[in-house]
Amino acid sequence: MERLYSLQGLRGAAVLGVVLFHMASVEAKYSGGDLLLPALVDFFQLGVDLFFVISGFVMVIVTRGRFQSAVQTQRFAFNRLSRIYPNYWLYFFITLGVTLALPGVVNTSHGSSNLLMSFFLLPNDRVLLVMVAWSLVFELWFYLVFTGLLLFKEKHLPLLLALWACGLIAFNLLANWQDFNPALKIMLHPYALEFIMGSALALFFYSKHSVKVPTPWVWATLMAALTVGFGLIYVFKLFFTEGLLRMVSVGVIFGALIGSLALLERRKLIRVPQFLIFTGDMSYTIYLSHLLVLGVIGHVWQRIGAWPDSVWDNLFFLLLMMSAVICYGALAYRFFEKPVLDWATAFCNRTFAVKRAAGQPDSAK
Repeated sequence: MERLYSLQGLRGAAVLGVVLFHMASVEAKYSGGDLLLPALVDFFQLGVDLFFVISGFVMVIVTRGRFQSAVQTQRFAFNRLSRIYPNYWLYFFITLGVTLALPGVVNTSHGSSNLLMSFFLLPNDRVLLVMVAWSLVFELWFYLVFTGLLLFKEKHLPLLLALWACGLIAFNLLANWQDFNPALKIMLHPYALEFIMGSALALFFYSKHSVKVPTPWVWATLMAALTVGFGLIYVFKLFFTEGLLRMVSVGVIFGALIGSLALLERRKLIRVPQFLIFTGDMSYTIYLSHLLVLGVIGHVWQRIGAWPDSVWDNLFFLLLMMSAVICYGALAYRFFEKPVLDWATAFCNRTFAVKRAAGQPDSAK
């Protein structure tokens, strides 16, 4: 599978943005009254939207040339589930243990969770035990739909994605997804448009048309996404809504960002900082664990004490929180997530073996 470092770098930026967004509430809770993080950090909750667009792009990458194959479909489903569940279950049980032993460390303001539904990441009316895992419920739905798309001919993928998108847009123009049961809320939510945008973008990226786009146009698209696009998102506060306007607008803007960076990388015109690539590698672990880490650091800071008449304590507090999140993420990725993924890959290769011609490399991961 081709690896685009720009995608990993954007994953890293997205998860750091989500961490910053949640750090603002932790600072407000434990800093003694004064605040350093501005309201601008509200923008960074859109890191999840960026994850969704990237996810759609990646799904096209990992399934190229693997449609209408029972073995490849099994491999795809197994790899997606093994990517989501083992790491998630670790933090499910950690959160459950902390909730039982030290309920004040985690946010319990939303009421009790349905543990069985939380464990399997199934839609339900209660908040999930691992609160940030709500996005994983959407990811699983996207993966399920994409597994179904693998049953068709690959040349029909653009049409199938277009039909899915048109169906969602038509529904959301005529009805409200919030009026339905939890499962239908996931299926009918316009979040899927961001995933579809990423998939469509990848289809364009791998088409003959992408190489014909002049490089100045690519740079202009990148600049427009970062300035005009991000500016419009902030001016209209799209991060506070969950409707069709947000998903279409943010999907297009983030799609322009991802597509332009991917094209510039392929043309060897940019280099992604190594720190962002590494953060992207461990972004899933950071995403799942950061609320727990922030809660622990907040309680430690509460014991140390804050000085409301100075911003220096806030600065140190924020640096301490971010450092702790990244350090824990690096350790947990190195000693848990990566070994589990390596084991899952080896198991998949043994169990769902693909017959290949002599000398043909096994690229199905």
